[in-house]
Amino acid sequence: MATISIQRRKEYINGARSYKILIDGQKAGTIANGETRQFNTTAGQHTVTAKIDWCSSPDMVVNTDDTTIKTLTVSGFKNSNRMMRIAGGIIALHFTLKLAFNIDDLVYLLFPVFIFYVYILSFGRKKYVMLTEI
Repeated sequence: MATISIQRRKEYINGARSYKILIDGQKAGTIANGETRQFNTTAGQHTVTAKIDWCSSPDMVVNTDDTTIKTLTVSGFKNSNRMMRIAGGIIALHFTLKLAFNIDDLVYLLFPVFIFYVYILSFGRKKYVMLTEI
């Protein structure tokens, strides 16, 4: 049997939810935050996809054989952890300045972050999850 090993990085975004792993369009299992799972399959060419809700990774074609283990990593979209930290920092700064100096205008800095998330969850939904081969 050929084996596909998938490692999921630990991350803030989607940390409480599992990704569904599809091999050749069939659900092979799920993978939790920070987990590594191995999926047995036949030797040959397979299409691997990771999904969460209506978002997914682009399909990845993997060639397997009986002697080696193909290792893939799965994670949220590129820079997702950084975007979460930036948004959290802006929100914390907004409330701090509002309480200390009664400044309300800092919340508008969240608008680009909001537009980015709207894009990722709509038009970019097929690139929301990143699946890469090691």
